[in-house]
Amino acid sequence: MNRTSIYDRLSERRLAQEAAALAEQQAAGAVQAPLAQPEPVVPLQDAPSSFSFAGFNLLLPEGFRFRDIQMTLEQNGEPVALAIQRRDVHEGATLDGLLAQALQALRVLHPELRLIRERDCTLAGSAAMAVDFRFSLGNAERHGRLVVSIVPVTGGQPPQWLSLSCVVDPLKPSLSAWLIDFDTMLLGMTAR
Repeated sequence: MNRTSIYDRLSERRLAQEAAALAEQQAAGAVQAPLAQPEPVVPLQDAPSSFSFAGFNLLLPEGFRFRDIQMTLEQNGEPVALAIQRRDVHEGATLDGLLAQALQALRVLHPELRLIRERDCTLAGSAAMAVDFRFSLGNAERHGRLVVSIVPVTGGQPPQWLSLSCVVDPLKPSLSAWLIDFDTMLLGMTAR
């Protein structure tokens, strides 16, 4: 049995939902929806970082800030690799240039990396780019998403490069909606 990729299934689902919504609008007389308000930009805070997990909260000491977080999450026994990076942004750096550097670093780890889709998006209200990609890990196929942004910092400090990525086995049924969950997590990052 040859299954389509997770991206194809998610795209088919999204297209079906859009078609149903369009048909519903046409049937209702095509009432125009108000224009969406832009998402407010939320800067990084100059405050100690903390990480909550399973009811525990790990508070980093004053003056420390994270640079790299790499973790393995588990959903129904299936692993999901999640990575978060934070870096200083040098003057003149662009989102496109920093994305190219991030992709080059991925290519060093996975020379057979194939880009599937690149799109503009937002991350905490700041302009961002999302890239979906594939690579092989031994005989197994892996799918990933990388979301990158240059975000402001409170107190007039220089902006920061923020990168969030995930990698999953697309053939695991319990992970079929993971990319939707990942995007939902990113949308909820600024919720307080």
